Amino acid sequence: MVRPDSEALSDASQGGSWSLQRRLAASLVICIGGTFAILFPVLDYRIDHEIYRRMDTTLMQRSAAVGRVLQELDARKLESLMPEYEHGGHTEFFTIFDSQTHRTLLRSPSSAGAELSLGPVEQGTPRYYDVTLPDGHAGRALATRVSVTGERSQLLVVATERRDWDQTERRIHFALLGGIVLATLLATGLALLMVRHIVVMLERVGEQLADLRSDRPIARIGADFPRELRPFAEAFNQGLHHLYAAIVRERRFSRDVAHELRTPLAEIRISAENALIDADPTRIQRALNAMIQASSRMQRSVDTLLLLARLESGQHTLALDPLDLTALLQELLAGLNVQQMAPKSPIRVTLPESAWVQSDQGVIERIVSNLLRNAIEYAPECDDIQCRLEREASGWMLTIVNTAPNLQASDLEQFGLRFWRKDSEGGTAHHAGLGLALALALAHAIDLPLAFSLDNGRLSARLGPWPPLL
Repeated sequence: MVRPDSEALSDASQGGSWSLQRRLAASLVICIGGTFAILFPVLDYRIDHEIYRRMDTTLMQRSAAVGRVLQELDARKLESLMPEYEHGGHTEFFTIFDSQTHRTLLRSPSSAGAELSLGPVEQGTPRYYDVTLPDGHAGRALATRVSVTGERSQLLVVATERRDWDQTERRIHFALLGGIVLATLLATGLALLMVRHIVVMLERVGEQLADLRSDRPIARIGADFPRELRPFAEAFNQGLHHLYAAIVRERRFSRDVAHELRTPLAEIRISAENALIDADPTRIQRALNAMIQASSRMQRSVDTLLLLARLESGQHTLALDPLDLTALLQELLAGLNVQQMAPKSPIRVTLPESAWVQSDQGVIERIVSNLLRNAIEYAPECDDIQCRLEREASGWMLTIVNTAPNLQASDLEQFGLRFWRKDSEGGTAHHAGLGLALALALAHAIDLPLAFSLDNGRLSARLGPWPPLL
């Protein structure tokens, strides 16, 4: 039986899951343990070397002491002067050999008649070496030459038992191993505690994110994150912001489309119904013209909304090319005259011979066309409209001025809002309340300032400055 894909994916996700804490613990144990495993032989060598050095130093001191006693005093007084070599002693021993024949000349009372080994004779004197003591225990010996009273230089071998030294070495080794294990466990435990703290923090953030809704304010994360996780939190917040912005744009687009198409659709339906029941060709023709006008207005609104959506989402790519603003304005003004929009309000034009800039021609044409159409549409009939393109210190500046007796200074704050109109009866044949919103959005997209001002009932739109090319 084949299981559903969701169950298979669930099993796969569970089987392929891994624990950060377990991996960190294993990695720490391996890394710290491996480091100490490498260091332990070095430390062991240094410890052994230090213990043997101290042991050899003690043997050298004892050899010097025995030599002084033998050189200055009678050998029979050695036992009374150095009780560590008396009968029954089992930790300190010495033997004196003839330096040439290696015949035994004198033994310490503690040797019980046994003599110490000469060790590796080929190494010369003084030489240190390990030896088996007369009592069978392990020891350390030093062979050196000393001068005995009345005699020539002889060979002295002193030895000491190693048991205490070996026990000290073992205790140091056990302490070192215990310290390594304890340090590994403590480091791993502390690291896991820190990881657990971060995991709890991330779980809390996960619960917070699981409760996100598109109709609620954006909940930022990372305020209590450590410095290392702040870049991740900032990137996540930025992505979340873009997601919410996309949702807002989608809802606004849907709302704007529904708002803007409602009236034209109603007009088209009413005109179509009237044309169906009316037998007068003139009224039918009038109804069809009304349908065409409503359809045109509806198409302009949809096109404008789509362009606004592309601009706000960053999907519109600018094409920066050399552009003569004078030629562009002349072409736009000629088009308005052909459409018989300009004659009702004469336009006083002030243009230079040429004004070359670098910009997106399609975007500039759309902005200026909307500004000119807006000025012509809303200016009182027969009032002149000024269109000036002047070069200022900062660059080329386009100014369009028209009379606006119905506007107030507070109305300028509404410029750029979609479907806002001073009069509430609806859009005109050419305007749906989107022209200024589109102009401002386009200007913002190419980083070109567009500002409006109202002075004594005259509205001024200033676009620019453009840095000149020449």
